[in-house]
Amino acid sequence: MTKPYRDAPQAAGIDVGTGGIRAVAVNLDGAVIAEAHRPLTSLACGVGHEQDPLEWWRQLCACCREVTSRAPELRAVSVTSTSGSLVVTDREGAPLRPAILYDDGRPASVAPKLNALAGRPTWNASHSLTKAVWVRETEPLVWSGVRRLLHPADWLSGKLSGQFGVSDHSNALKLGFLAESDAWSEDVERAGIPAELLPRVVRTGEVTGQVTAEASAETGLPAGIPVVAGGTDGLTSLIASGACKPGDANTTLGTTLVWKVLCQNRPRTGRGVYCHLHPSGMWAPGAASNTGPGHLQTAGSPEADREAETWLPTGLFCYVLSGRGERFPFLDETAEAFRSAEPSCAAEWHAAQLQSLAFVERWGYETLAACGVELGDRVYSAGAAAESAVFSQLRADVLGRVVVRCGHSTSAFGAAILAAAAACYGGDVCRALPAMAPEAAVREPDAARHERYGALYAEFREACARRGWK
Repeated sequence: MTKPYRDAPQAAGIDVGTGGIRAVAVNLDGAVIAEAHRPLTSLACGVGHEQDPLEWWRQLCACCREVTSRAPELRAVSVTSTSGSLVVTDREGAPLRPAILYDDGRPASVAPKLNALAGRPTWNASHSLTKAVWVRETEPLVWSGVRRLLHPADWLSGKLSGQFGVSDHSNALKLGFLAESDAWSEDVERAGIPAELLPRVVRTGEVTGQVTAEASAETGLPAGIPVVAGGTDGLTSLIASGACKPGDANTTLGTTLVWKVLCQNRPRTGRGVYCHLHPSGMWAPGAASNTGPGHLQTAGSPEADREAETWLPTGLFCYVLSGRGERFPFLDETAEAFRSAEPSCAAEWHAAQLQSLAFVERWGYETLAACGVELGDRVYSAGAAAESAVFSQLRADVLGRVVVRCGHSTSAFGAAILAAAAACYGGDVCRALPAMAPEAAVREPDAARHERYGALYAEFREACARRGWK
């Protein structure tokens, strides 16, 4: 007899985003059984951006209790988080200060020193290694007590399993771990970071422990189920997007833009480009920008998008940034938002911002291609903005590629796929994907509009170049 729907095997994914914690429970055909979200408070001061890890845990517990009340057959859990955010703790995993988030600009002050030691322009404020050096140099009393350097997903997985000091290949990348050699970069030693502070690194998708009785009591997650190494939100969004073949690309449209492309072989990397090891063994070169739909200055509702569509294409150019600095597709720590003229109405301004994001997305893929990354004809989409039919068609027309959205293209869902793959698919993510992430919407590019957008894209790039952004 077929088991009842609620009694089928399920897996949980948890995402620590900039604005909140999200937890989902899914079954093996990708249906979302339960979902919960709780907001997070940011501690911002100037270019600084911090959050309290203890609030992460409280909100994670609240989300999990809500989810587990409706998902009684959970077999595994995995956590994903922002890339480059840093948590410094004592040996028992207690945080010694607020977490420093990925877009905190203060560590930019030490990046030139690290680049001089490395002999190449590798490190910037978005890296967790740079943040660690910044803590050592600006907060020596805090640094004297540091015994573990972790990322949000690492720390929360430790809270679930009781085993701190473990990271995954994708999170550890920005701390200086080299997946291609399975070892720490010499830059870490040059930076003066003691080896004993570094986490043990495992592959994304590997089981790192089990939910403890104490964590079970707080979260409602079943005690003893596997805790599966997650990854950065960019990597888990790539997984959730459904991309699974060499050449498949993925754009995550969240607070920031994140690019990823699947490759059989590891390509060379350029400025701002890094390379993750996909759980399948393929490589996922990519990059992340400080611009993104999360910084739009106009409402992104379906109605607003439809009103903006009447203004597309537009000759009004802009660059969407909420703060100071950009890291990709160009690097300029002084970059600020601009617009070429005043919009005539809110709809035109919204259209200009959507078009700018599509142009930056194209710029990013061109930059990756210049590094030898071979792009296919499909771009998979993740993040809340991927739900917009207007924005998806605009992106297809600008990119000249098919834009695909799968059913639940969020990083929390990608973490749930990782958990399900470990518990029920023998660890094979690519075997889990066809069942769990079927295509939900496909947008074909229009040749005439692609040509028109191409001319405007050239003008946009010229407007950026006049500001020194190349």
